[in-house]
Formats: sequence, C-alpha cells, structure tokens
Amino acid sequence: QVSVLAEAMGMHVIYYDVIPKLPMGNASQVATLPELLGKSDFVSLHVPKLASTKNMIGKEEFAQMKKGSFFLNASRGNVVVIPALAEALKSGHLRGAYVDVFPVEPGKNGENLFTSEICGCPNVLMT
Repeated sequence: QVSVLAEAMGMHVIYYDVIPKLPMGNASQVATLPELLGKSDFVSLHVPKLASTKNMIGKEEFAQMKKGSFFLNASRGNVVVIPALAEALKSGHLRGAYVDVFPVEPGKNGENLFTSEICGCPNVLMT
C-alpha cells in the first residue's frame, strides 16, 4: 500500500523484497538490494523479522544509498544497525530518516528514558 500512496504523490516506485511478491500499482521490482539502494531517493523498509533480515541495513548499505536520500524504517527494530544510521546522518550522506522501531523499545511514560545513537541527529523523526 505504501507504493500506491507514493505513486499518488508522483513518485516512480521500485522495490526489492526478501519474499517474492506481486507488485502493487505500477511498481517495478529490481533484482538486488544494492540496485534499489543506488537508485532510490527514498528507501522505506518493510520486512519481516527473519534471521536473514537481522542487521540487513548497516554501514555498507547506507554507503550504497544515494547521497541526500531519505531512509524510513517501519518494519522491525533489529533490521537496521542504528550506529551506522547515525553515522550516515551525521556525515550528511543521508538527508533524513524516520524510525518507528528500535532494537530496544522505550519504556512507558516515566520508565527507562529512551536513549539511542540517533537522538540529536539532524532531520530525524522517531515515533
């Protein structure tokens, strides 16, 4: 559904999936993750929690992304290496990020104040 919304905003959508799926709308599948990272202005991550997706996006993958691109993680907290994301943001390689899930989720209000390497990074939205 994200691809359909992106198309409605005028984006050309490409995708790579760890599990083969039929495209939605006019999205085009690419053969590899590096191909997707190198072509995309926005990378939105939506993968299941599998052994093969743990630390799926780290320093090497962020380096493969276009300079000035945006990264969004709304899948699982263990698929992104958070210190590598922080480095890519602080260096200016990535223009911004949205992170909805973390390796260690914050506690309830008043419990275990949340800390992360991306706190204080430029252009980051954490939910």
